[in-house]
Amino acid sequence: MKQLVILLHGYGSDGDDLKGLGEFWAGTLPGLQYASPNAPELCEAGLGFQWFSLADITPQNRVQRLAAARDAIDNILDDILKQNKIDAQHDQIVLVGFSQGTMIALDLLLRSDYNVIGVVGFSGRLIDTPTLARSTTAEVLLIHGEADDVVPVQETLAAQSTLNEYGIACQVMTEPELVHTISAAGVEAATQFLIERFGWEDEDEDEE
Repeated sequence: MKQLVILLHGYGSDGDDLKGLGEFWAGTLPGLQYASPNAPELCEAGLGFQWFSLADITPQNRVQRLAAARDAIDNILDDILKQNKIDAQHDQIVLVGFSQGTMIALDLLLRSDYNVIGVVGFSGRLIDTPTLARSTTAEVLLIHGEADDVVPVQETLAAQSTLNEYGIACQVMTEPELVHTISAAGVEAATQFLIERFGWEDEDEDEE
């Protein structure tokens, strides 16, 4: 069984932004593969890429923007799975997102057929929820700075509540004074989450 982490960057950034995390985890966790793609659209702000447009966005049209982006997002992920020779139903996939990338990761968790066993979301929100979420044993870790003035920390707390209602185990880590970014403490928590979800912690205990 293979293990793959897919890193989903934020608005106006690109795959290289989170590539360092993938390299760190691949060097720390033996056998782990990672991919850090660019979002499908050039960013309207002039730099990087976007998963969907933020121009004139409102809570009301955000759901439609996300829905319109899904086909392009699925194509990117399908290409990643083929390139890494990943069986979408049986190999283990963890999605890691920052900001807009977290929104995409949570959407994929709730609607896709990929064998997503975990999601780590930094500084994001849950945009849309299906009438009936698919059955999943995935777990979620959401990390958010309390001083975030781009996406308020309340969005992560609301996402946790909704995911729990769907029966999805969701841990939350909030960081006082942290703005819209990923901290060293957040990376440490995410690393431990990956170790637990991929079962390496169990293997270490067996060796002792």
